[in-house]
This record gives sequence, C-alpha cells and structure tokens, in this order.
Amino acid sequence: MTSLSQHLQTHWQQLRGMTYDLLNVLSAQYLTKSLPFATSQDIQYQFFCMLGTQESWLPVLSSGTMESWDCSLMPAPEGDALSLADVKAHFEAADQALFAQLAQIDLLHPVGDGNPPLHHYMVLVEHEAHHHGQLINFIYALDLPIPPSWADKWALHRGE
Repeated sequence: MTSLSQHLQTHWQQLRGMTYDLLNVLSAQYLTKSLPFATSQDIQYQFFCMLGTQESWLPVLSSGTMESWDCSLMPAPEGDALSLADVKAHFEAADQALFAQLAQIDLLHPVGDGNPPLHHYMVLVEHEAHHHGQLINFIYALDLPIPPSWADKWALHRGE
C-alpha cells in the first residue's frame, strides 16, 4: 500500500518535473529576461523564489512556523544569468530534502499552528503553481518555447 508521503512525493515530482521541463527548453540567455514593464522581476528571480521558499518551508511542515526565508542559490550579479545546471542541482537537492521531511512526519497530525503538515504541503504546492502562472506570462510575452508538459497541464498553445 502506498503511503500518503509517497503520494505527495509523486505529486511533487510531477509538479516540479514541469519546472525541470521548462528549464530544459530554456537557454541561459532567457534567465535575465523580464516582462515589458518597469517593476517586473526576471525569470531567474522566479526560480530563486521557488527554491528559497521550498528550502525555507521544511520547518513549516514540522512546526507550522517559518523560521526565516533563505535560498541556497545566490542571485547572479545584476545583468548576469545563473547557470541552468546550478539551478537544477539546487532544485534537486531541495526536492530530496522535502521528500525526506515528508517521510519523517505525520502528515495528518496538527503541528504548532493547529494545521497538519498536509495543509502546509498544499500551500507549498500553491506557491509552485503560482510561479508556473508567472512563468506562463514570460512564455507568452517573450515567445519562449512551451514544454509539452506545460501545453498538456496548463492548456497552453499559440494561435498558429
């Protein structure tokens, strides 16, 4: 019988797998691209925020409280792009830490804030999906490639 933590791991692998699919079709030059308005962050900021939130979320799963927000991937100097390989490697390490955490905790037992870790996992999923939505804006505004998994999951297509 598959445990709840195994189901969540499979679910996260599918969702994060889509993030990897996007990384696989991008070239490093796209990472510094922004949307066409002054307050837009660039694409690599989206990955930085996704990773930092995932890494900072582990205490939330076990205690219900975020201790601090931090990201193991340092931002690139202004105008420089991060290495796609580094982004992927940091995501992979964060995924393994998340899976280990999910396997160690009772996902249905309320923690310090009164919510079960399953609730906090779902908030992390919402955050990842939110960034997918942001990245879809970049895909269309900058005419970036649409990975097949994104076309299927998010019903993306160009009117060609």
